[in-house]
Amino acid sequence: MTHLTRTAALLAASAVLALVTAGCAMREPVDLPAPAEFEEQLLDQINALRIEEGVERVVASSCMADHARERAARLPGAEEVPRDELPADCGDFDYAGENVSRSDQPAHEVVTTWAEDELQYPNLVDPLFVEAGVGCVGVAFDDTNRPAEGDEEIAGMACSVIFQGYAE
Repeated sequence: MTHLTRTAALLAASAVLALVTAGCAMREPVDLPAPAEFEEQLLDQINALRIEEGVERVVASSCMADHARERAARLPGAEEVPRDELPADCGDFDYAGENVSRSDQPAHEVVTTWAEDELQYPNLVDPLFVEAGVGCVGVAFDDTNRPAEGDEEIAGMACSVIFQGYAE
């Protein structure tokens, strides 16, 4: 198998990307944690929501996180979410979904934005998902069309969360 089944939530990702992108054109840099810490915060917030909804936590996948970081790096400057198939080389999973954001919001607000969207929420609480790879990159303040480099000031964070599981 070379590709995983995608969930319907990705189809609406362009609309959500546009919704959470607005803050990236700020006039001052934002104070967000480093991408690795932001990734941890996103996963913690997703798992807190899952527990609140009575769903098992997803386990972090470093393999999928590498793919998620590659996908997140394409989000600065993107007008649409990349629509290529989700990678299928991180286990024998046959079911996947993705949530993306490009925002100046802290992690808990990104997850809240996803949770309030009827097409993004299902990925967050789908009991068939057992793993998630979270990848984030800072968006350069001086040029929001590219990822930030080194200690460069940022305008926000671009993130991809790839969920994996088994179809029923």
